[in-house]
Amino acid sequence: MILLQDVPNGYDYCFAGKDKCPKAATCLRAIAARLLSESEDEQPETVRAVNPFYVERLPDYSSCGRYRSSEPLRYAKGMSRLFDEIPLKQVSIVRLRVMGCFSCERYYYHCRKGERLITPEEQQRIVGVFNRAGIGTKPKFDSYEYGLAW
Repeated sequence: MILLQDVPNGYDYCFAGKDKCPKAATCLRAIAARLLSESEDEQPETVRAVNPFYVERLPDYSSCGRYRSSEPLRYAKGMSRLFDEIPLKQVSIVRLRVMGCFSCERYYYHCRKGERLITPEEQQRIVGVFNRAGIGTKPKFDSYEYGLAW
């Protein structure tokens, strides 16, 4: 269940609603807008929003670049034992390639310690590194949790 307090600060709301967008029931931006409009708490003076004219003029709703699915994704958490089963002579090169799976080196270290969740896309890139290195096992992350991709 999604609550209004789960919506990140500065998030883009979409007020197009189900009458103008058939994907509104599963879009995080539309769900956030509905939660905000139904809230009995004091309303903010301003919010970031998707332009309703943008939604109206879409030729096909599946092409909406602002759509965010409300389906929870499986995130990995921690990589403390990721390199345990890799032959010692390959560890340094594989570690460098795994670091390249993240947009910055800092993210790698935060993910390794479990301070930042590893997205499904990043997990797939790490699997690719293992495959290209000829490692016969899949990467082993410390744990997994489900969350929304706001």
